[in-house]
Amino acid sequence: MKYEEFICCMQTKMQEKLGDEVRTELHQVTKNNDIVLDGLTFYQQGTNMAPTVYLNDLYQEYIEGKTIPEITEHVCELYHHATVAEEFRPEEYLNYEKVRTHLACKLINYKKNERLLKEVPYQRFLNLAVVAYYKVEDEKIGNATILVRSSHCRSWGVTEQEVLMQARDNTQKILPVKFVEIGEVLEECGYESEQGVRMYVLTNEENYFGASAIIFDSILEKISILLRDDFWILPSSIHECIIVPADCTMSAEGMRDLVREINQAEVAPQDYLSDEIYYYQCQMHRLTCVDEVEEKTDGTES
Repeated sequence: MKYEEFICCMQTKMQEKLGDEVRTELHQVTKNNDIVLDGLTFYQQGTNMAPTVYLNDLYQEYIEGKTIPEITEHVCELYHHATVAEEFRPEEYLNYEKVRTHLACKLINYKKNERLLKEVPYQRFLNLAVVAYYKVEDEKIGNATILVRSSHCRSWGVTEQEVLMQARDNTQKILPVKFVEIGEVLEECGYESEQGVRMYVLTNEENYFGASAIIFDSILEKISILLRDDFWILPSSIHECIIVPADCTMSAEGMRDLVREINQAEVAPQDYLSDEIYYYQCQMHRLTCVDEVEEKTDGTES
């Protein structure tokens, strides 16, 4: 079965399974990094929630041998899980005074999101862009977010700059920064950490959109004080960065190659942040792309 046939089949199967009280629709959704996904959305009578299940990965499971009845049952479970969550109240999202304290920042790649950035408030940050999102507070839903668009700002009657400043002010309050040795993270994931390797993970307490921590000089300054040195920043994804002290023996090119290898092999396309690496100079309070800094050859800056 070809992909187009598969997604139509899934819509038909789910419509048959859920009956007339639920209407299903196929539509495409553009995600981060211009990734376009095929979503199956469920509209149920008497509720303002419309859960969406993305079918792209499910087709891969079908190719690998999972049957249509098995996939249909899985989609049904995802749908029912979404419907047990408390209903999101759209009228609250229209009230900026209720929204403003739930806004936060995230970092995305600028070039890969040029089309998206025409529709959302943003600020350039090196080769990246800072955008704002609304953090849904619901334990049942989990990490649910709504990307703030220019149309939202117009509805709220506030400027895009006001929204970005509010999101920036909130980020460290609602998502406190987390800075840990990489060995701790590896051990939590069941891997052995290599002794003597000075690398750290910079994210937030939810490990979600945590790469945005690098936009705050106050955070970078505290890290430089802890390390007593300048440091490199290796973007791991939109959720986290790796911090490497300046005295690392690996060359800048070697670190850049490492980032690119990880991006290609380990990072989901929608979680990709950058292939570039960055360097923070503590005395100057300056963060730059590495190609703007002369590569270190002997452990001191030339």
